Amino acid sequence: MPNEQKSSLPTGFGGRLVRRVVAADADPRNPEIRARLGELEGYVSLVISILLSTAKCVTGFLSGSISLLADAVNNLADIGSSLIIALGFRWSRSPRDRAHPFGHGRVEQVATLLLAISLLAVAWKVASAGIGRLMDPKPFTASPWILAIVFGTLAIKIWLAGFARSLALATRSHTLQADAWNHTYDIVCTSLVVAALVSERMGWDAVDGWAGLAVSLFIAYTGIAFGWRAINTLIGEAPGIDKLRHIRDLAVSVPGVFSVHEIILHSYGDTSMISLHAEVDARLSALEVHDLAERVEKTIADEWNAKVIVHADPVDHAHPAYAAAAAAITEWVHGHPEIIGFHDLRLSGGPESLECAIDLVVRQERPFADFDTLLLQEARQMGRRLPEIKRFVLGIEPEFASDREHRRIFHRQGEDLVLSPKVPV
Repeated sequence: MPNEQKSSLPTGFGGRLVRRVVAADADPRNPEIRARLGELEGYVSLVISILLSTAKCVTGFLSGSISLLADAVNNLADIGSSLIIALGFRWSRSPRDRAHPFGHGRVEQVATLLLAISLLAVAWKVASAGIGRLMDPKPFTASPWILAIVFGTLAIKIWLAGFARSLALATRSHTLQADAWNHTYDIVCTSLVVAALVSERMGWDAVDGWAGLAVSLFIAYTGIAFGWRAINTLIGEAPGIDKLRHIRDLAVSVPGVFSVHEIILHSYGDTSMISLHAEVDARLSALEVHDLAERVEKTIADEWNAKVIVHADPVDHAHPAYAAAAAAITEWVHGHPEIIGFHDLRLSGGPESLECAIDLVVRQERPFADFDTLLLQEARQMGRRLPEIKRFVLGIEPEFASDREHRRIFHRQGEDLVLSPKVPV
């Protein structure tokens, strides 16, 4: 991701824990520092979850409160999820190897997915117990010392949620963000337990079952939300438009680049792979184009922790028919909202064999089946505006470079343009 202003690390007791693994002035966005902080949060959560789960299990069995036992099971699941987080960040620090040339950064998303699955399993168990208590309400004991213990666990959870959230903000880690929300929902869950315990002292035994059911809904929501986010990242979700625009702006800021298209961004946790096409002056020599492409690569790489590859597309703006062709295609594009723009407008050949090549960019939602119709409409419009062109090579592609380009060739036949019998697919 692009370099951003780094966030401050936690202070107080959390700050003392952080300084045991990284320096006070360490950059939390640095991949190594980020992994160390994530591992620290995982182990701190692990230790605290063991203590809280033990305390709630004991008090839950002694009191007979189903909501308190459900909250104990929730903390028991936190033990497994915290261990997953700690080991996931440790694994993500593994060096690149032949089998994983871009490193192991996506292990963090695997850890988030496993965390989500464990949360859903806990939600099911807690919901079952809550429904059981609603169907068969039973009185239980909520003595003052049990309330005191629960209030103590609540205070510890509030600190842990703040510690996890501060590290999540500093590192921009989705895994730590998920764990911070997990701890936040734990606070809500324990608060419901407190409400159930107080209600029991007032003779409202059914509140315990409702509290257990509410706890399960909070847990399930967290699991679904962060599981879905992890899955999207692992299967290759489309990058945000702001990121693509930032890459485009960096590329066109290099003198000599006319425009940029077909930007591809793959994220691998602490590193990324970026490729793009840059339109350059066709009159440049091969050496000049090579140097220009390297300048673009360096400009982007300086802002991103990425491997950048630039493909140069030569465009001859000096061609006598270029201005007229560009005006005609621009007019046609403006009349078709599903077309975002065009690139690689090239004109070649003499008066008797003038050829025009254009690539259109269509919105992602446009069905592939009617691409031929769009291309034929464009060819005929261009043919009427520019009768001197004898042959059109037209391509069309989605705005995200995930599908192969659809290309057709049209040639002039009398007053019309028809599809050539031999066309590339």
